[in-house]
Amino acid sequence: MPNFNVTTSQFRVRPVSQNELPPVQSMRRGPSLEYLTYANGPRQYNSRMAAGAGVAAAVSYIAGGINEASLSVWLKNWLKANQGKINQQLLRNQHSVFVVQVNYAVANSFGNQMFLSRDIHLLGTVPTTKDVGTILTPDVLYGPQADAIPNYATKFQYAYLVGERL
Repeated sequence: MPNFNVTTSQFRVRPVSQNELPPVQSMRRGPSLEYLTYANGPRQYNSRMAAGAGVAAAVSYIAGGINEASLSVWLKNWLKANQGKINQQLLRNQHSVFVVQVNYAVANSFGNQMFLSRDIHLLGTVPTTKDVGTILTPDVLYGPQADAIPNYATKFQYAYLVGERL
């Protein structure tokens, strides 16, 4: 997961910790380990090629790290561009904490993971970090979402972040 610990001149944003969220309702079933028994095939082709070419793997690793770091830069720029709107909403509600949803996509390109920015939404404000569960309810976190349908190599990811004034 990309590093979403971002600090600007006015805000500090971090991922939501598990103890701030409502508990997950379990389905009473353990994980399936069937994938360990699958035969090797086209899925492992890119990883075998990367292992065989050390230089290509190193370049791929560095490029992936830079691409992953670009999401942090994107989030920081969004915070700077929207700090007036965030401050206005914090002052109007007399709160000190805000919740942000970051939507991004993870795509595979020749064996490399690419992180693609999509959108960022300000979900609301709360008085303290202990009240984050009032915005991030189970319906918001685990409920149905209307979204675009990606291709087979792309996965849409959602990160929920908590921001505070410095």
